[in-house]
Amino acid sequence: AEGMTPDPEIGALVSKYEAQVAPLVNRVVGTSATALSNERNAGTDTPLGNLIADAQRDKMGTQMAFMNPGGIRAPLDAGEVTYGELFNIQPFGNNLVKMNLTGEQVYALLNQQWQPQSDGTLIVRILQISGLSYTYVEANPVGNKIKEVRVNGQPIDRAAKYSVTVNSFLADGGDGFTVLQQGTERQGGPVDLDALVDYIAKLPQPFTAQAEGRIVKE
Repeated sequence: AEGMTPDPEIGALVSKYEAQVAPLVNRVVGTSATALSNERNAGTDTPLGNLIADAQRDKMGTQMAFMNPGGIRAPLDAGEVTYGELFNIQPFGNNLVKMNLTGEQVYALLNQQWQPQSDGTLIVRILQISGLSYTYVEANPVGNKIKEVRVNGQPIDRAAKYSVTVNSFLADGGDGFTVLQQGTERQGGPVDLDALVDYIAKLPQPFTAQAEGRIVKE
């Protein structure tokens, strides 16, 4: 709008609120030894993805956690890590949800990472994971790419129940992960950002994270 001058009262109000939230935003949570990229690697686990999935599993005390890669919105720079930086990485305010899945459903969930579209294209969303590892065969047909899933180094029991943490977006079947709507004994938890903040704060400082081969492509 041409010729509009900002209302000085509103300007003062904004400045006041910025001053009030600055201590929260600038609060140092920890120190990262290295920069952690949010780049979606070619079908494997990533350092930042592992850190976030580990934080969620730790907060809810489950055997596994799954994090949608699209929910990791920014990289993490090396050095002091502030609450504001972590907010930029996880800005959506999704609550964590604990549920039970069978081993069979875990296989089905991982197979849903490859999503054929009506126009013939394939969208691939590689979940970031904690508490499990798996191997997949890229050349296999959609729905049958997962070769083996392991928990604590042992093959997963398809008939057994496992406790799983995801965010509320995924728990509702977001990003095409409809298997998660079948999870039983669901319990809500804190906001995903708070889980990450709390987890980083209790790590030995400076902390680090790396890709660990949790996801192996054949």
